[in-house]
This record gives sequence, C-alpha cells and structure tokens, in this order.
Amino acid sequence: MDTEIQELVTALDGVKSTVIDMVRQIGDDGIMWSPDVEDTNSAAVLATHMFGSEAATIHEYIGDTPVNRDRDSEFASPIASVDALVAMIERVGKRSRSALALETSQSLGRQVRTRDAAASKSVRDSLLGVLMHQAEHVGHMQLAEQLRQAD
Repeated sequence: MDTEIQELVTALDGVKSTVIDMVRQIGDDGIMWSPDVEDTNSAAVLATHMFGSEAATIHEYIGDTPVNRDRDSEFASPIASVDALVAMIERVGKRSRSALALETSQSLGRQVRTRDAAASKSVRDSLLGVLMHQAEHVGHMQLAEQLRQAD
C-alpha cells in the first residue's frame, strides 16, 4: 500500500478506535441519550451516521461497491447497543481498508461521484471530507457525553 494511502487509512482507523473507546465507555445505558436541545443527537445516532457516511463514500463512491445506504434511518433508527455499534464500525473499517488497498497515490486524483449526483470530487478530497466529517461528529459525541454526565 502506498505511503499516502496508508497514512489516510491510519487516520481513519484512529477515528474508529476513538469512537469504539467512547461508546464502550458510555455504555448501553448512555449511547441513546441525547441533549434536550433541537438538532442534537445521541452517540448511537452519531456513530451510526458517521460510519454509514464512510461506507457510502469509500465503499460505493470510491470502491464502486453499492451499499444501499438509507441516511434517514441512521437518524431515525440508529444501532442501539455498544456491541452492535462496535461490530458495525469494525465491519466498515475492514471494507474501507480493502477498498483503499486498491488505490495508489496516483489514483487519489481521480474523480468520483458524491452524495450529490451532479458533483464529483477527487478520491483524496473525498477521504479528507470523510475525516473532517468524522472529526466534527467525534466532537459532538464528546459534548453530548459531557452534557449527559452533568445531567
């Protein structure tokens, strides 16, 4: 695997490790809690959504393997147990690593589709977008857990 691809995979794996540690620490009793504030989400919703988005971007748009993502269900019916969340995160990670193993530093510049069917991005920009999206939601999870602990 090319160095640049490996660095991106390592960053993605780091996020997964962080989220797995967080949901295990929060536990089954806390992962469905969300602040009583409009447009906030539980750790379960955030994790389900983060890795649903990763699967769509890496497996489908980059790897050309359909995932049949239902984005709305990530918010309406998230995975509600720590064990099931961890299993999903690990499954997404394994498939992401497999898809990215086919990429090279040169192929990171190729254009792939996005959630907006009329738009495209380079593979590199898509992967950086996944990481930025995940970093944002890790912060949301941390804030939600701080609020839950203070509740």
